[in-house]
Amino acid sequence: MNNVKILHTADIHIGARDAFLGVAAEGRRFETLLTFERIVDLAKEKSADILAIAGDLFESNTVEAEFVDGVFNKIAQIPEIKVIFAAGNHDPLTADSPFLTRALPENLYVLPAKDSVITFDDIKARVYGRSFESVYLKGEEEFTISPDSNYVNIMVQHGELRADLGSDYNSITPKFVKKSGMDYIALGHVHAHTPIGKIENTHFAYCGCPEGQGFDELDEKGVYFGTVTKGRCQMEFIPVSKRQHIVRKIDVTDTEDISKAILDDLKANFENFADNLYKIELVGNIPPEAQLNLTEITTRLSAVLYFVKLSDKTEFAIDLELLASEPTLKGVFVKNMLERLKNGEDKDAVTRALNIGLRAFNSEVKYNED
Repeated sequence: MNNVKILHTADIHIGARDAFLGVAAEGRRFETLLTFERIVDLAKEKSADILAIAGDLFESNTVEAEFVDGVFNKIAQIPEIKVIFAAGNHDPLTADSPFLTRALPENLYVLPAKDSVITFDDIKARVYGRSFESVYLKGEEEFTISPDSNYVNIMVQHGELRADLGSDYNSITPKFVKKSGMDYIALGHVHAHTPIGKIENTHFAYCGCPEGQGFDELDEKGVYFGTVTKGRCQMEFIPVSKRQHIVRKIDVTDTEDISKAILDDLKANFENFADNLYKIELVGNIPPEAQLNLTEITTRLSAVLYFVKLSDKTEFAIDLELLASEPTLKGVFVKNMLERLKNGEDKDAVTRALNIGLRAFNSEVKYNED
């Protein structure tokens, strides 16, 4: 039986804007296009038969023409590969969709907003699916077109795997997967990649987004590539992201040069460490007289790192019980905070209030400090 080589991607969100990046946000928008170009180059390098794009290729249907031109021109450079697109909730087949208003490359096939199949006799494959035609799409009990046992049957769908049809984003139920009879279902919508699942003889997976969209998306980002044949699926996950979003705690106890310590830690633990986006929480114990200036540290780090945001969760290395016994306003404050801790109040909140208060007594708190 014929093997079909497929590269599965989704949720690239070309043109998306990460507002928290400030002046770097515009450049980051174009990085999503560059990531798509890397994916196309990977499909060519791997001699893929099919490049399956399971929705949300664009952040919206109103992205600038230069993004659309970049995508269509890149697809046209791989005429030997069949590029299949199923529109998602971010780029549905509405009247303003570039997939309906623009001339398409000859090797780009757009699945309509109804159950459809495209047959490729040269590779003995049939590709099934449907596109969103608005922001919302109800799921189906079962796909209305039956598979053909003489072909490798692949489905491309943007939707939400769940047990029922209650989602507004194309519920895909185990019953739907089972009754589809597909050899592989390339899924989009969920931004984290999943292991290859299987219900009876149907394999399925989310490849996730190839570039993280924020600090709630910390897993490795990439695409799936492999071969699909009747009842068999061999896919590998391949990382492709330009940058990772990373949340990290770094202990700065007994650290003289905090900026250097942070960079040393990141360099030791992350490949191409300077390219990533970091949220770093500083923890540990520092002397009460220490001057921990987050603005200065961030400025030094920003000379090396693409993006970094710091938060200070350090604590003073002092004997709080002894301080609470002092007949001073500071002592009364510390005693009150310790009593609140003993009474079971939120430890993190009280500890943070305690440290801010101690900094205030040392004249270190600035207006609106976070």
